[in-house]
Amino acid sequence: MKKENFRFFSLCIAAVAVIAAIIAIGLNTFYANPEIPAAKSKASEQETETLPEIPLPSEQNDLLKIAVDAQGTEEKVAYMTFDDGPTKEVTPKILDVLKQYDAKATFFMLGKMIERNSDLAKRVYDEGHLLANHTYSHSYGDLYATGESFMAEVEKTNGLIRDIIGQEPFHLIRFPGGGYNSGNYAAEKQLYKLVLQEKGYYFADWNCLNGDAEGGTRSAEQLVARIRQTSGPKNIVILMHDAATKKSTAEALPAIIEYLRGEGYVFRRLDEVKYYGGTNVRSVPDMEM
Repeated sequence: MKKENFRFFSLCIAAVAVIAAIIAIGLNTFYANPEIPAAKSKASEQETETLPEIPLPSEQNDLLKIAVDAQGTEEKVAYMTFDDGPTKEVTPKILDVLKQYDAKATFFMLGKMIERNSDLAKRVYDEGHLLANHTYSHSYGDLYATGESFMAEVEKTNGLIRDIIGQEPFHLIRFPGGGYNSGNYAAEKQLYKLVLQEKGYYFADWNCLNGDAEGGTRSAEQLVARIRQTSGPKNIVILMHDAATKKSTAEALPAIIEYLRGEGYVFRRLDEVKYYGGTNVRSVPDMEM
């Protein structure tokens, strides 16, 4: 055999040996670690898994009904909400309590109060709570005069929230006085719900409350007692206030949280409804302020 042919033949044998060694190492690794492919597949599934989504506002924009009708888990959920702030007198105290108990809430803010206390609105956001829309003025006569005046206040406050959080906010409002079909401006509110739906907004009333807006000054003990009276449903949206005069609300909040946790409730923001497709949107009781 010529030297050139011998050298070529030797190189081929060496290459085959290297390839065989690489294959052997790969097979040994595979059999030594049989979970690797499964682990990758599981991780991939987790990355692509999406949480259940609530219906779009165009389908159903009553977020209280959506929350009450949420299916799929056995847990009880309390959505604490605070209206009419932020205020220097009460909002910081409420935030301190929420931080102490590691509980999240939703703050329905007035646009005019965001302008006065933008630093507090930013603190609410930075501490992980949801900023929601309670219109700009809370002045019934001006607010509910026309569909244009109503949406002007909603959009103005939405813009102020956007400036605070640096992105488009979750489109959620609460009607001053509630959206119930009774009392002053009831007919107008029902029409404005349809306007909100067209504009892509949810609205949220409540099915539990502490009574801090039911007239007169209430003690912390009375507020806790009102929560006990109204916290029967599995999923509850709780009406409370962080206006400047609602100091007893902050005082009662630790006992309210402890009571609800003792009853098995977990706390979430209103943009965290875990919805698995309710089969029937049940009615909720009218609970006006």
